[in-house]
Amino acid sequence: MTIDHLMPLVAGRLTVAAYHGFRPITWSDDGVPAGRDIAFLRAFAAQQQLELVVRFAPFEQLWALPGRDWCDVAAAGIAPLPERASPGVVWSAPYFQVQRALLIRAADQPRLHTIADMAGRTIAVTRGSTAETDARRRAPATATVVICEDQQSALDALLAGAIDAYGTGDASCDYLVSTYPGRFAVADRHPYDPPETFAFALRAASGVRQPLDRFIAEHRQDY
Repeated sequence: MTIDHLMPLVAGRLTVAAYHGFRPITWSDDGVPAGRDIAFLRAFAAQQQLELVVRFAPFEQLWALPGRDWCDVAAAGIAPLPERASPGVVWSAPYFQVQRALLIRAADQPRLHTIADMAGRTIAVTRGSTAETDARRRAPATATVVICEDQQSALDALLAGAIDAYGTGDASCDYLVSTYPGRFAVADRHPYDPPETFAFALRAASGVRQPLDRFIAEHRQDY
């Protein structure tokens, strides 16, 4: 498929819906889109001679937006789960595999190893995420699972002692540990069931799937 066969929402543009609070995958840096998904799609757009335009939206149901003609691609480290099937949406090939993990305070590392240690404690998650599903499925009955507004508010709450862990992917945990040395640690690193991969949700009518899958096959190792 060539660029002449692509039918983006706006001619000459690849419109991407992204979540603003998922470092290092997608985030807003004072309104400027950043992250590994963004860089990957920017390179694809350049290959197709398209301008990349990013629109931010909440994570929950982000994957449905391409089918509502809100964007051509939804990108935010999204797992193509069966329950996320949406009219007018097709999924790209997977481009990254992730494990679930808990971000905790570094001082708590000696006593918090697995989710079993979260009994009587509070875990924050993003609404609609696999982290939410995983925490509600596996947490002890006495643990409390709460919704965080965004990643930064979860980090602030964790440092303030308002929560005890932030459920997210291990790639995000590792990034945050390295970004805030001595403040955070990773606990309960484990594979999701079934194993979780990231894929892009695509507007079926855009014609993006075939060239993007080819790009993923060629550049997945550079993600």
